[in-house]
Amino acid sequence: MKKPFKRPLKQQVQNHLDQVQMDTSQFTALEKLMANNEQKEKKDSRSSWVPLAAAGMFFFAVITAFMALQFSKDNLLTMPQQIAEEVVSNHLKLKPLEVKTGSIDAVRGYFNKLDFMPVESSLQALGNLQLIGGRYCSLQGITAAQLRMKQGKNLQTLYETEYVPAVFGDLPSLEKGEAPLVIYAKGIKVKVWVEKGLLFALTDSPAVTGRKENDG
Repeated sequence: MKKPFKRPLKQQVQNHLDQVQMDTSQFTALEKLMANNEQKEKKDSRSSWVPLAAAGMFFFAVITAFMALQFSKDNLLTMPQQIAEEVVSNHLKLKPLEVKTGSIDAVRGYFNKLDFMPVESSLQALGNLQLIGGRYCSLQGITAAQLRMKQGKNLQTLYETEYVPAVFGDLPSLEKGEAPLVIYAKGIKVKVWVEKGLLFALTDSPAVTGRKENDG
C-alpha cells in the first residue's frame, strides 16, 4: 500500500498563505479602516488641546480689554488731574520719612540725588505750614522730593520736581502773577503751580491727621 504523498512544509505554508490572501476589495476595505482609525486618533489628539487654547485666548482677550480700559481712563484725565491723583494717592499712604528735619538746608543736603535743589515757595498758603521732613518720590515718572508739612496735628504733602513742559504741559507760573490750579482728587484739594523752574503740588484740604506712619 502506497503511503500518502506529503508535500514539503514550505509548500504547505505557501498554500496556507494563498488561501488566506485577500482579494483587492478586501485590501481596499482594510486600508480605509486603517485610515479612518488614524484620522480619529489625530482628532482625539487635537480635541485635547483645543479647550486649553480656547481658554488661553479668552484670558488674553480679558487682559487686553482691561489694559485698554485703563489706558483709555488715563487718557481721559488732563495732566493736572493726573498730577493731583498721584499726589493725593501718596499723601494718603503717609509713608515713613527718610529725613526728619524742619530746616530747608538740611533737606537740600539730603536730596543730593536730584537734578535740582529744593527751594522754599513764596505761596502764601505755605506760610502757616511747618516743614517736618521728606522722602524721595516721583511724579509722572520724574524723580521728585516729597516734603511733609505740618500745621498743629494736621499733615500736608508738598511735591517739588523739575518742571518739564513736554511732560507736564502748560501750568500757571507764580512769577507771572498766575494763580495755582486747584484740582480735587479723592475729595482732597490740590494746588499745582510752577515757580523758580520747579513744579509744585500741595495738598490743601482736608488734612491728614498725625496718625502713625505706614511701614510700606
